Amino acid sequence: MIENKNLLLGICGSPRNQATEFSVKYALNYATEKFGFETEFWTVRDKKIGFCTHCDYCIREKKGCVQKDDLQELYPKLENAKYFLFGTPVFQGNLSAQLKAVMDRCRALVAKKP
Repeated sequence: MIENKNLLLGICGSPRNQATEFSVKYALNYATEKFGFETEFWTVRDKKIGFCTHCDYCIREKKGCVQKDDLQELYPKLENAKYFLFGTPVFQGNLSAQLKAVMDRCRALVAKKP
């Protein structure tokens, strides 16, 4: 993957295709039109995302996460992007469990390249 120093990665943390996804896509489009950003969109919707079990594989092995699920497609995008835009619905006063799982699993990226 070619590194892009100005890539804005938009991540939608909603399990549904409704307002949050629309808002993230709208913001990415605005960033492209108004500021010339190159953008990419990724959503948790319909993805299989395991929770971090704090097994420390990523710390010991420095090879990423032991879980092989749909986050494998997101990791290179995260490494390539310079800017991030997160959109999440608010459930019980907090971010979605899906987006929280994504953030927790980013520990593997940090462990791989401290």
